[in-house]
Amino acid sequence: MKVRFHKTTWRTLGAVAACCVLVVSFQNCGKAGFDSSLDNGINVTSTDAALSAKYGDTVAALVSAIPFAFDSGFDTISYNSCANSSLTGNSAFYSIKAGAYETMGVKLADGFFTYMDANFHPNYPATTLSSDQYSQYLGDSPANSAAVPNMAIRSKANLFNVYSSSSSVTLGTDVISMVSSLTDPLVMDTYVVKTGTASPYASYYSYFPFSAGNRTLEGTLTFNADEGTAAGFRNVLNNDGELSLTYLQSTSDPNLIRAASTTTPVKTAYGRAYKTTFTWPSGVSSTSSSVLPANTIGTLQEIDLSSSSITYNWNCNRKYKVVRAADRATYCPALTWAQISDATVRREVEIARHVLNATDWDVNPSYGCVVPKGSVSCYDEETLNGTAVGVNYDPSQQCYNPLVGASGYTGGVIPTARCAQYITICTRY
Repeated sequence: MKVRFHKTTWRTLGAVAACCVLVVSFQNCGKAGFDSSLDNGINVTSTDAALSAKYGDTVAALVSAIPFAFDSGFDTISYNSCANSSLTGNSAFYSIKAGAYETMGVKLADGFFTYMDANFHPNYPATTLSSDQYSQYLGDSPANSAAVPNMAIRSKANLFNVYSSSSSVTLGTDVISMVSSLTDPLVMDTYVVKTGTASPYASYYSYFPFSAGNRTLEGTLTFNADEGTAAGFRNVLNNDGELSLTYLQSTSDPNLIRAASTTTPVKTAYGRAYKTTFTWPSGVSSTSSSVLPANTIGTLQEIDLSSSSITYNWNCNRKYKVVRAADRATYCPALTWAQISDATVRREVEIARHVLNATDWDVNPSYGCVVPKGSVSCYDEETLNGTAVGVNYDPSQQCYNPLVGASGYTGGVIPTARCAQYITICTRY
């Protein structure tokens, strides 16, 4: 179908002016907006003739009626609040990173197996349908053929609207495809396995060794060019936007996703949403909260997009302070042998390593901190009167936030030390 991209006018979303983004421009502040390409509902090309030629009319009708079959989900979602121009293009400094590492991934829903077993006959002399039969019918099913799982920040008021930090929605930047087509035979070989005779019929799979695209259900989004852009997207995620795992209808159109209903605006779809609220780090005081950015995830609720119901409340208690390399001796020393020997500490490091690669970050769960490796810093490295500008790692004290004017500080005095940044890791296990 032909899709028209046009820029959608922002609605006011709460205290937008405080962030200096979204509606009005602010010197050097970024912009968080969304583009809508909604001209009409999903248009699935009819395959009745092709299916009838392959299977005959009776079986073709059954293949056409196969329900949407995929059940996919993340088990780890992380937010990194670091934001400055030096981070552009640096893969270590994501804004949102989500993946299936331990308990989730991709599987076939129980409803698929129930429908298949009730409507199709096994190849004689077998008494049950084979994996090859499941794969063949799944690949020919109009509701499932060529479905590609993707991650994006979508509007809960209309899931066809994707938030973008640029003038248009871009596949690979704003909409992240994860794994290649789920009905690619090489991908189906991994997960089309009926592991039980009763519900649940299948297990989650998170690694697809023969996928032509990504081999894992993992994706990253970045909106960290500056503090204004980062604050704008936090405001979006606190209000109309939600991180969504859906399924593309077309590999060339980043907006169109698969949904049972074509009623517009599209408010339900196949997949899951992850609704976040942002808050201040623990230890914030009433005085510091007036200037300190609310740059950690406080709550994360998993939502079934087909019913809009909340299905799971995640654990977002892991919040790591990002420490400059120059400050590590005081605020984030290396792990000691005694700490590494502790099973609890090792487990926390293992969880952190799902999103923080050892080549990019040092992690100390005992101190609740991380230090980036290499020459790139989370903070603008500046000097004032010949002295390096520091970072205030104490959330109970006021600190310099470039989005807050002098009137926002006690006595109108702007602190020289920058506010600390944080990495939040939320888990489903």
